[in-house]
Amino acid sequence: MLKVKFAAAAAFLLVALTGIASAQQPAQNSQGAAGGNVPDGKIAVINTQVFPEQIGELKQKYQQVDGQFKDRYEKLKNLDNQLKQMETDIRTKGPSWPAEKQQQAQEEYDRLKKQGGREFEDLKSEYDRTVDTATKPVRDKLYQFVEKYAGQHGIVLVLNLAGAAQTGSLAYWHPGSDITDDFVAEYNKANPVPNAAAPAPTNKPAAKPPSNR
Repeated sequence: MLKVKFAAAAAFLLVALTGIASAQQPAQNSQGAAGGNVPDGKIAVINTQVFPEQIGELKQKYQQVDGQFKDRYEKLKNLDNQLKQMETDIRTKGPSWPAEKQQQAQEEYDRLKKQGGREFEDLKSEYDRTVDTATKPVRDKLYQFVEKYAGQHGIVLVLNLAGAAQTGSLAYWHPGSDITDDFVAEYNKANPVPNAAAPAPTNKPAAKPPSNR
């Protein structure tokens, strides 16, 4: 995938999935009213950062968008290589050049560097918008599937490891509470992508739904 993508995937998946717990239905007490006793269930963690590579539908969308931007990315990569070579020449050969040539070389380097910076920012902005639009249907499905998965496995709270790591809000989790591999496998099974290779597991051994607390 294109390097220009940066952490866009993790960012919007984090936004989409961090609120899973708050999106669950309010706890019901014995009389059926909202509130009351906290429901008995499991707490799990999930690493959404692996989704762009391991969720078949999501990976396919990224590959399609990458194809749209491939030529522009290659052009910028070539410009970056050119700038690196110019920088080396100015540093190593420049001292032996006439002052006028040194100035011209530096001005051309500065011009191309500024041009490349603008083109890079434009490409990144357009790429991120295109990725966001292309992957939104899959992200919506993932959000719904998390809720379904949690309900099927008696999970009352799912913590996003990506968000927790950024905020420092999760100090420890038991490996058995990591549902990432099992969730990815279940989602891909329910939403197969033709000719897609099975993703390598993120955890060894593969994670299973956490047992009852």
